[in-house]
Amino acid sequence: MAGGAPDVKPGGCESPAESGSDPLVVLVEDNRADVFLVERAVEFCKLSVSLKVIEDGEEALKYLQEVESDRDRPCPDAMLLDLNLPRRSGREVLQSVRQTERTREMPVIILTSSNSPEDRRETAALGATRYFRKPTSYQEFLKIGEILGEVLRKPAPSAG
Repeated sequence: MAGGAPDVKPGGCESPAESGSDPLVVLVEDNRADVFLVERAVEFCKLSVSLKVIEDGEEALKYLQEVESDRDRPCPDAMLLDLNLPRRSGREVLQSVRQTERTREMPVIILTSSNSPEDRRETAALGATRYFRKPTSYQEFLKIGEILGEVLRKPAPSAG
């Protein structure tokens, strides 16, 4: 922190190390059972994160607008995003993330039951960081915690 000013990630967000707080992870998921499993995966991997759950695409888009317009609002450090959401799709949310200045560089992990190659291609083209197909076993689901940990430890791309 040269000159007393905190280091800022691309898009104008402080990184959690500079702000002294746990990373903020937004989980956009309408299925309560999957939310529960993500929470268990975070605990299992001993990740110290603040998890904000948003249950539909419309609310996620509204949240992103609030983050963009209010510079005092914490900027998420990562997002776990279901593709099949009520009101607005995960694709629309991902597109908005990549078009919003403060969240443009934020890692987005797609968390979906779809194994469609088209979904994989489309979300990669929209800028998804990782693609995690929801497994049927509890043990396999816990791997989302490992993936989230890897994404949070990876340094943000440097601006410019």
